[in-house]
Amino acid sequence: MVHLIRFLYGLTLAFLFLIFVPIWYVLNKKKGYDVGLLERLVLKVKDLQTKPVWIHCASTGELKTAMPIINYISSKEEVLITVFSPRSYDFALKNLKNAVVVFLPFDFSFLIKRFIKHYKPKILIIEEAEFWFNLVYVSSKSIPVLSINTKIPKNVENLYYRTLLKRFSKFILRNQKDAEVLKKIVEEEKITVCGNLKLLSQVNEKNIDLDKNGKKIILAGSTHNPEENVILEVFLLLKQSFPDLSLVLAPRHTERVDEILEIVKKHNLSYSLRSKTNKIDTDVYIVDTLGELAYMYRFADAIFIGGTIANVGGHNIFEAILSGKKVIIGSNYHKIKDLVEEAEKLNAIFIVKDKNQLKEAILKVLNNPNLEIDIRKIQSDIYECYKKEVDRWI
Repeated sequence: MVHLIRFLYGLTLAFLFLIFVPIWYVLNKKKGYDVGLLERLVLKVKDLQTKPVWIHCASTGELKTAMPIINYISSKEEVLITVFSPRSYDFALKNLKNAVVVFLPFDFSFLIKRFIKHYKPKILIIEEAEFWFNLVYVSSKSIPVLSINTKIPKNVENLYYRTLLKRFSKFILRNQKDAEVLKKIVEEEKITVCGNLKLLSQVNEKNIDLDKNGKKIILAGSTHNPEENVILEVFLLLKQSFPDLSLVLAPRHTERVDEILEIVKKHNLSYSLRSKTNKIDTDVYIVDTLGELAYMYRFADAIFIGGTIANVGGHNIFEAILSGKKVIIGSNYHKIKDLVEEAEKLNAIFIVKDKNQLKEAILKVLNNPNLEIDIRKIQSDIYECYKKEVDRWI
C-alpha cells in the first residue's frame, strides 16, 4: 500500500510541477523574489562543518514561533534551516545568524535523498504541519524525524496521513486534545504534550511611548463594523461606575478611522488619535497607526479582541494573552477555535454572547486585577518541556 501511495503521490507531484512551477517561478521573478530554484533542485549547496540538526519551517510565521527552540539548539549544535517561501528565506537569513539557511528541495524522493547525502543531518525537526510525503518518508529511513508544535490535520485519519504520521519518531504537541486524536494512529510513547510554542513570543517587551495618564483602559483590538458601536455602548454604561475610564479603539483596518470617528461623535465622546498624541486624555483614543497594537496590550486593564462579534471568525488572541491579561471575545471565533481552546485551558479567556455579557465580563476584569495570569510561569514550563524533549534526541 505504501508503494502505491508513493507512486500516486509522485505522479501527482510531477504533473503539478510541470504545470505550476513555471508559472510560480515567473510570478515570483516579476515581484523581485529569488525563489532559489537551484537550491530546490539540490544543484546548489552550502558547506557545513559538522552533521547539523535540520529544522524545517515553511513560513515566516513558523520561523518566528520556533525561534526560541532554534536559538536553543543553535547554541550547542550546528543548525540547518530549510524554508519554502522567499520571504521566509530572507527573514531567516536576517534573524538566524548562527544557522545555515537553504530552500527546501522539491518533494521528489531523489532530491530529498540527494539533500540528505550532502548535508548529512543527524535529525530532522518539522514545525507545525509540513507533512510532505517524501520529506518525511525518505528522511525517516536514515534519521529520526520529530514534529514540534504539531498542527493536526482535519482529515488526519485518511490513508495518506495515517501512513505518513507513523514514520515520525516523536510528536511534541500543543494540547491534550491533539494527543488523544494522535493516539489513534501512533504509539502513545511517541507523544508528549508541552504546550503552544506561540506562547513563547516576546512581542510585548518592545517599549512604546504611551501615557495612560492615570486612566483605566479598555482596549478593543482588531475591531470590525459593528463592533466599535457595541463596545462604545458598553463603555458608556461602564463610564458611570468608572469616571476615569478610557477606551482605546484599534480597528483591524486603519482606513476605517474616519468611519469610526463619526460613530464616536454620535455618542458625544471626546477623542484623540494615536498619530497625534501619545497621551490618553480623552474618552476614546483611536489607534490609527500600524504595527503597535501587540505592544499596547500590556497597558490595558481589560482587553476585547475583535472579529468575534462581527462574523469574521476572530484574530490572534495570543498577543494579548502574552500581556498577562485575560482576554474577552465574542462567540464568532471559528477561525481561531484551536487558539481559543488552548486559552480556555489556561483560564485566560472570557467568551460572551451579547452586549450584556460583554459589559459583565469587562466589569469583572476591571474589579478584579488579580485575574491576571502568570504568563512567565506558563512560558517557562513550555520552554523547559521543549528543551527536555529536544535534548533527548540531539
